[in-house]
Amino acid sequence: IDSGKLHNVSLGQGQETVAEKALEKASKGGHWVILQNAHLVARWLGTLEKLLERFSQGSHRDYRVFMSAEPAPTPREHIIPQGLLENSIKITNEPPTGMLANLHAALYNFDQVRKQKPGLMAE
Repeated sequence: IDSGKLHNVSLGQGQETVAEKALEKASKGGHWVILQNAHLVARWLGTLEKLLERFSQGSHRDYRVFMSAEPAPTPREHIIPQGLLENSIKITNEPPTGMLANLHAALYNFDQVRKQKPGLMAE
């Protein structure tokens, strides 16, 4: 169905070279690349950002790159380079949690802020 124009790379365990070759080939031929599990190759993401910038210059108009990654546990622990995020369309997929779970999470976060800044509620 994809006529050889779809390259699917599951990152981790030395697959960075495979991904780099797929990106180069795709940029020239107008192919699509899916890079799965970007969270597993944190040290390589800076290189990926540079490669995407380089391959985008003069690339085929049908060239596309899709990435998937698990969310970081906290905002401080995010590993996707800022430049890559700024130049991407981001889509999130979260499992439904329901009203009660959302209410518990909101109250927990509220309590944490109140504990860290006790005078905040007096304002």
